[in-house]
Amino acid sequence: MLADDTTCYRHSDRPAAVACQRCERPICSQCMTPASVGFHCPECARAGAQTVIPARALINKRSTTITSILIGLNVAAFLLQRATDRPGSTWSYANWGALFGPAVSDGELWRIVSSGFVHTGLLHLGFNMYALYMFGPPLERLLGPVRFVLAYGAGLLGGSTAVLLFDYSQVTVGASGAVLGLAGALAAVLWSRGVKITQTSLGGIFVINLALPLLIGGISFWGHLGGIVGGFAAGWLLSWLPGRYRQPMGTAMGATAALCVTLFALAAASGSFQ
Repeated sequence: MLADDTTCYRHSDRPAAVACQRCERPICSQCMTPASVGFHCPECARAGAQTVIPARALINKRSTTITSILIGLNVAAFLLQRATDRPGSTWSYANWGALFGPAVSDGELWRIVSSGFVHTGLLHLGFNMYALYMFGPPLERLLGPVRFVLAYGAGLLGGSTAVLLFDYSQVTVGASGAVLGLAGALAAVLWSRGVKITQTSLGGIFVINLALPLLIGGISFWGHLGGIVGGFAAGWLLSWLPGRYRQPMGTAMGATAALCVTLFALAAASGSFQ
């Protein structure tokens, strides 16, 4: 990650937001050109005749290892659902893994995590996996695999915790909290590098995903909001502590892991708040 005092190579009076993916020179938000692979400086974009995508589309179409593994786990869990939901089956993964406050209070703590790998149908799975395919690769490249997993976990746990605290008796499933957590983490990382959320599509994505549950039944508002907040908090810890506050990266990772543990503990204790 860029040091906090790094300036743009084209504008020495402006802080650098990211490094060009081709030449690795630091560039400010004005010089960032979204391309098929990360952000490029104006010279590299022109020299390579890169296909420029709108600034609102912070999408990297090339998958990376952890993103692919997470997509694979979600697909595998869905196939397990299909297999165990057959007529005559005495055990259902969907029922076993869904988030349900009273069941969590009875000691079924795995639901806090497993619910993020349960989907109501193929459309639900497909939508969430497409979003993961969009947000996962660029954030994984920015953070690296370990920090990326921490951000994903914070989004998943943030969504589960919010549901258990504010919608305790509602059965909730889906990876949307975790995926929106990645979007929240990406917003925090870009913000730490001088990129405003209004310069990207992230602000609109947050508004849409918080408005839809209020307009359409069957979508968890608290799962979405908790995921965004949890992911943003993780992204802030992972980018601002080592950058703005000069803390070792190990400290930032430890703080993010502590955030995840705290969220899990709060979710596990949610029954006592009801």
